[in-house]
Amino acid sequence: MGLFLQIAIMPGCKKEEVSAFVKVVAEKYSHPFGTSAKLSGMQYDIADLFPEECKYKQYENGTSILFNNRRCVGYGDLAEAISKESGKVVLLLYIYDGDYWAYELYDNGEKIDQFDPIPDYFGEVSEEVIQMSKGNADIIAKYFSVNKADIEKYLIFWSYGRLNNKAYEDDEFEYCDWQMADFMRKLGYPYGFEED
Repeated sequence: MGLFLQIAIMPGCKKEEVSAFVKVVAEKYSHPFGTSAKLSGMQYDIADLFPEECKYKQYENGTSILFNNRRCVGYGDLAEAISKESGKVVLLLYIYDGDYWAYELYDNGEKIDQFDPIPDYFGEVSEEVIQMSKGNADIIAKYFSVNKADIEKYLIFWSYGRLNNKAYEDDEFEYCDWQMADFMRKLGYPYGFEED
């Protein structure tokens, strides 16, 4: 089994307030892994979110959260719930099974943008899903006050899995799962979490 990793970035938020938002979401919406959120009557499907096991990193312009790795499952529901409860912007970035990275951007609980380099990873998908998975460099540039030209080369579909080159010369990683770290750095939030 490959790496499963979820990180959220909340621009303009301090570490303490982000920690409080995560705690509220855990108390309201988290359920034990293996149980059904729908059967429990929960609005979001978030499993095993333990705020005390999450790691937080404060940056000049916001905070990132490394969700308790290997246990927490939530993806879009997790980001949407935190964004809705906080009324803030949340960018969820994730690595799925060591195969690829992707993101979903929410503002006040509404999905604004998403990127998935392999939208048909789990099987054939509609043209609508492919279009929704393209990512929009203009939107990301606006929300993170960065130049579109500095991030747009990350937002391409991968054919046959990984590509053997980098999006930008100063990147550390090629088109692979950890390219997410290069993308985060370009947004002003370098990865910076130690692996356990």
